[in-house]
Order: sequence, then structure tokens, then C-alpha cells
Amino acid sequence: MNGQVTEDMCDLLTSADYAQYGHPQMPYESKEISADQPDRVVCRRILGSTFQVALRPSAKTAELEYEQTLRRHKERMLSDRRQTILVADLVRGADASWFDYATLGIDGSEFVEYEIQARRGSLLVSITMTVNDKRKGQDPKTTLAGLAQRVLERLPNVGTQDPAQTPTVVYELLGKGTARQIGYWDSEAHRYVQRTKVKLPWRLELPFDPQEAKTIPFSLTGGIEMTHTLQVIRCRVSVGGRVLVEQANPGFTSCLAHYRG
Repeated sequence: MNGQVTEDMCDLLTSADYAQYGHPQMPYESKEISADQPDRVVCRRILGSTFQVALRPSAKTAELEYEQTLRRHKERMLSDRRQTILVADLVRGADASWFDYATLGIDGSEFVEYEIQARRGSLLVSITMTVNDKRKGQDPKTTLAGLAQRVLERLPNVGTQDPAQTPTVVYELLGKGTARQIGYWDSEAHRYVQRTKVKLPWRLELPFDPQEAKTIPFSLTGGIEMTHTLQVIRCRVSVGGRVLVEQANPGFTSCLAHYRG
């Protein structure tokens, strides 16, 4: 692979592989590596089944994406009030994996969609499969777990080497005394965090997924306790020693930074 994904990787799963489990599939209608996501190939079959392989810059980056995908899946299933059959850690050879009805599926549809996600080091594998007749073939969980395992076996050691370092973002609030309240985007937990009564100066370093950071900006706000003399508070956001944004204001400050890579 030479550290890169190619369209030929779609052939890691063949129609014969699906047929062995009793779920024959239509041919591929597209094999795509987009400019926005050059580290993954998306393989789409006629009638909706998909297969994706991604090789992220580091194992930590892959872990962040894997956890975010699972978190969004759970949120979507809950918000849509859909039935779930979520099962974790079922793919042999993977560091982590989960199986369920497909995130974007529809309950009660004539065609039922299932999904499996697996991670090994910096390698991510995703398969969704459309089942036309649940009475035929092996059960979808066994089928998708077997197919994901087959992909890992056909990519021996890929993703297990982790030479790259995961990038980190550094948040800083500079000033004296105590910040009444601070808020920041937690790129590791994928949520906005608020804290109160934080002693200054304050600093936090977090890992982040470069791909996600291009769409979700880093943000940091802070306000100090009111005194007779309004003090200046400074915010700073930096990546790799390079300052992305820095602002200083009396009483309250806010920094918003977009990551361009």
C-alpha cells in the first residue's frame, strides 16, 4: 500500500466473498477517493451496499474517528427512535469493532441495511450491506464480521505501524486571578466543554483529527471575575507551535480558529 489507499482496494471484497455467506451482491457502481478525503476509498455497489477503507495518519487519529462514528450512530438511532441490535468487539484481529442496523437505514423498509465498523491501529474498515431476504444466507452479524475480518487478513500488518504523531491543539488563557468561566471545543471528546472558577494562567493540550478540524473550528472563551479594575485576559490557540489565533480584551475574550493543515 505504501501508506496510501487506492481504488484497487475495493477488490479486497469480491462478490464471491459475499456469496459464500449467502448474500450475493451486485457489481460496484463507483470507486472513489475524494480530494477532501484522500486517505480513504469509498466503494459503492448497485442497490446500496458500500465498503470503505481508510488509512489515517496515526492510530490515535483513527481512534478519534472510530469513537466519533460510534457516538454519532448512537445519537442518530436515539433521535430517530429506531430499534438497535448494537454489538461490540466481534471482529477477530481488530482493536475495536461494532455492528448494528445501518446508521442511515429506515425501520420497516423492504430492504434491511446493516453496518459494521472496525479499527486496527490506523486502519479503518466500514461495510454496510443491504439484505433483501432475511430468510436467506447467514445472519448479517456473522456475515459482516467475517467480511471485515477477511479484509484485515488481506491487509496484513497494515495500520499496525504508527510512525506519525497525532497532532495536538493547545488552548491557553493568560491573565491573573481566576476565570469566572471558560469554554472550549474538546477535539478529543467531540463536544463543547464549560468550566468555572479556573485559576489563571490556564493551558490545555488535546489531540485532534485533522480531517474533522477542517469543518469544526477550535474555539476558546474566557471571562475573569469582576473587580474594581477590569483586567485584560488573553486567549491563544496554537497547533504545532504555530499560533492560529490570539486575542486580548478586558474582562472577556474569545478565540475562534479554523485549521487549514
